Amino acid sequence: MLLAIDVGNTNITIGLYLDSELVATWRVGTDRARTADEYGLRFVQLLQREGYRPADVSEAAMASVVPPLNARLVEACKTYLGVDLVELNSLCKTLPAVHYDNVGALGTDRLVNAVAAWEIYGAPAGRPVIVVDFGTATKLECVSATGEYLGGVIAPGINISTEALARSAARLQRIEVARPRQVLGKNIVASLQSGIVFGFAGQADGLVKRLSREIAPEGPAPVVVATGGLAHLVASESRTIQQVEPYLTLDGVRRVYEKNRPE
Repeated sequence: MLLAIDVGNTNITIGLYLDSELVATWRVGTDRARTADEYGLRFVQLLQREGYRPADVSEAAMASVVPPLNARLVEACKTYLGVDLVELNSLCKTLPAVHYDNVGALGTDRLVNAVAAWEIYGAPAGRPVIVVDFGTATKLECVSATGEYLGGVIAPGINISTEALARSAARLQRIEVARPRQVLGKNIVASLQSGIVFGFAGQADGLVKRLSREIAPEGPAPVVVATGGLAHLVASESRTIQQVEPYLTLDGVRRVYEKNRPE
């Protein structure tokens, strides 16, 4: 079984795959102070909670945007699971072509999202794909109908924006991100929720429309796929997002690992 790990700035998302089937998922906070032993013990506990043993894991792969944690996670997998954790990067074999000024600087999470979305939705339909990832940052990735990575957009994410607002504005507060009853807010909480949910949906729609005009001025329109922890909430208010895949990044980790599996 393959343990796929997506290391983000806020959370580490972990998936266990039996061939191509995702059989278990977990999400833990990204803690830069945690040791290899602490991560290793956590992996064992999570597996056992779902009825699996460390010995059930035969392979492991990781896409990470937090380099200081990489060596500790590699050690954790080796010591506690007995497997070598493969660190994926943007120089791995992925799409038919990658058009980016400095491919080595392209975030692995962005690229694995692009791979999974194109293989699931773009290639079968012969259409371009736009991925919208609502994570710590809001990231959009564009792939042509023939599987060429074309570039993307990065903007401040929902959690970063709300935390910055709460820190900088004395009368505002941290709130639960939820859909308000209407756009017009009658109190601080409802006003903030409206700005977050409808505002980020509008931002995504505006960027998708602009990107669509650039990458597909003629021919079939792109399939727009959303992922990330708050994807369901924002996608429900979007006019352009067509598909929601909560574990798209994990699936991308699996797909890229399989293309680059050690002999």
